[in-house]
Amino acid sequence: ATSKSLESFAEFSHTFGGTEYIQSLLKYTNQSSIRNNQSLQEHLMHVLASLVYDNRERMKVLVDYFKPVLNFNKYDMEHSAEDQQKLELFCVLTNGIDRNAIGNTLKDYIISLEIISDALEYITVHAPCVKPTLLRTDSDELKEFISKPALKYILRILTGMAYCHENTQMAIATANTIPIIHRLEQVSSDEHVGSLAENLLEALRTNPTVATCIEEAREFTRSEKKRLAMAMREKQLGQLGMRTNDKGQVTAKSTILQQMEELGEETGLVCCICREGYKYQPTKVLGIYTFTKRCNVDDFEAKPRKTIGYNTVTHFNIVHVDCHMSAVRLARTRDEWESAALQNANTKCNGLLPLWGPQVPESAFASCLARHNTYLQESTNHRDIGHSSTIHDLKLLLMRFAQEKSFHEDTGGGGPQSNMHMVPYLIHMALYVINTTRVSKKEESVLMSYLETTSSEKMIESSYEAESPLYWMTMSILLHTASTWNKHRVTHLKRMIILAHARHLQPSGPIKALPSKNEEDYTVYKHYLVFYGIIDGIYKNFFKNVSGTDEQWPSNLADYIRHNDEALMKASERLLGIYMDELLPCTSFPEFCDVAELLDVISTPETFITDVL
Repeated sequence: ATSKSLESFAEFSHTFGGTEYIQSLLKYTNQSSIRNNQSLQEHLMHVLASLVYDNRERMKVLVDYFKPVLNFNKYDMEHSAEDQQKLELFCVLTNGIDRNAIGNTLKDYIISLEIISDALEYITVHAPCVKPTLLRTDSDELKEFISKPALKYILRILTGMAYCHENTQMAIATANTIPIIHRLEQVSSDEHVGSLAENLLEALRTNPTVATCIEEAREFTRSEKKRLAMAMREKQLGQLGMRTNDKGQVTAKSTILQQMEELGEETGLVCCICREGYKYQPTKVLGIYTFTKRCNVDDFEAKPRKTIGYNTVTHFNIVHVDCHMSAVRLARTRDEWESAALQNANTKCNGLLPLWGPQVPESAFASCLARHNTYLQESTNHRDIGHSSTIHDLKLLLMRFAQEKSFHEDTGGGGPQSNMHMVPYLIHMALYVINTTRVSKKEESVLMSYLETTSSEKMIESSYEAESPLYWMTMSILLHTASTWNKHRVTHLKRMIILAHARHLQPSGPIKALPSKNEEDYTVYKHYLVFYGIIDGIYKNFFKNVSGTDEQWPSNLADYIRHNDEALMKASERLLGIYMDELLPCTSFPEFCDVAELLDVISTPETFITDVL
C-alpha cells in the first residue's frame, strides 16, 4: 500500500483502526526477543511507521513514545540501558521509513517537532570551532566531541531522515553542519563515527544542491592538505639544500646536489602504515583489509540444505602485506586482527585481499592470495575457495547495494563508496583463478547455454537454484566483452524479471509455472532491476576502455585492473553517483528503461514486463 499514491493510501489507512494498536505494538519493544533480534526490530519499526503515515493522531502516539530520549544533552549527562535501547529503536525507525511521498509525511511530522533542528543545534554547539585550516583528527577537542554518547545516534537519525527527503536535506545544509560532518567522516574511533558521517553525506548527496556543498567541503580539505603537504615539502627540500621553481620543478641550490633525482609524490593506492605505494615500492604487494562471514549463497535456493558461501565487505583501507605482518609481530600481546583493526579505522577485519600491482612478481601475489584464502577458510569454515565462491561473494555484495542494505552492521565501518571501490578487485581475484586454471571456455559455454534457454519451465526453476540468473549475470562481467553484454543484455533483463516475479509469488519454491502472469507493483522488481543497472554500470564505467574478443577478455580485463588503480577509483565514484542519483530514485519500469539506456531496444516499456511473463 505504501507504494501507491498518497491519496489512495490515505483512503486505505482509514481501515487501520485507532491509536490503541500503536500503543499495543510499542509494548512489544520491551520484550527480550525483540531487543536481541535486529531483523525483528526492523520489521516491527517498519510496521509501526506504515500504520501512522499521514495521520497526525497516530504519528503523535508513536513519536511521543520516543520523546523522553530525544533530549540529546540530557542523554549525554545521564541515561539508562532502557534509554539507550529506545534511542536505538528510534534510529531503526527513521532508517525504515519508506522513501517516498507517503513516508515523507512522517518525516515532515518529525521535523515539525523540531527534533531535527535540536539534533543540528547539538552538532553546532558541541563541535570544536575550526578556522579555515585543518583540525587534527586526534585533537583533544575532537576526541571529546566524538566520545559524546548521543552523537552516533544523531548521525544515524539524520541519515535515515535525509534519504529522499528534501526538507531534512535542506535543513542540514542551511544549518552549516556539512563541514562539521565532513570533518567527522575523516575520524577513526571505536564508535565508528567516521563511517556514520560518511553514510550521512552519501544520503545527502541525492540532493544536487547539497551535493555541491559536500563536494566544496571535500575539495577544500583536499586543497588544504595539498597546501600543507607542499609547505612541508618545501621545508624538507630546504634542509636538503634544494628548492622548487615557479613551475613546481625541484632544483638544487648547490652544485653538489645537481644530480639528485626530482622528488615525486605517490598517486593511486597507498599503504596506510608506511604511506608509500607503487611509485616507491613497486614490487611490494598491497592488500585491502576485508571482513568476511559465512552465509547462504542464495536464501531462495530450493534445497533443504542450502549451498554455503561467504560475503565480504570492506572499509577499503590499503596496506602492504609486509607492513601488516610487521605491525602484527610488534603487537605480540594482541591477536592479528585486533592489531589490524587499529590500521583499519577501528573496523573489524579478518582478511587481507591482495592486489597484483603492475610490477609485483606473480609469485609474491600468489603467495599472498594463498594466505588470504587461508584467512577465508579460518573465518568461514568454507573449504572450497575458488572462482565460483568469489563470484557468489561479488554477487552478494552487489545485492547489498541493490537492496540498500547496510555494509557496516557486522564490522562497524565501511560505507557504499568503500565497498564500491572493492568491486574491481573482487573481480580480479576471480579472474586470476579462471585464467590460471584455464576454465574460461568451459564457463563461457555454460553461460551461453543459460542465455540460449527457451524453456519457460527451466527459466522459472533456475530462479530457485544457487547458480541463479543473479550468478550468471555477475559471471558475464568476467567472460563477456561489453559488446557481447550489449547483445545479450535484454535476455539477462528478462531472466531478472522472471526471477523477481517467481520469488515474489512463491518465495519457498520450486515451481515450474508462474501462479499468476499479471504484472506486480514496480517495488517487486526494483531490487533486481537495480542489480542489473549496477552490472551494466560496471561495464560502462569501470571497464569501458577494455578491448579484445571474448576469448581475450578475461586476460585483458585482469591486466587492465592491475595497471589502472587511479582510473578505477574515479570510475567507482561515478558508478556510485549513478546508483544513488539515477537507479534508486526510479519508481516505474519505463523510468528505469530511460535511466538504463534501454529505450533503443525496448520500444514499449509499459507492456514489457507483461510480455516477458
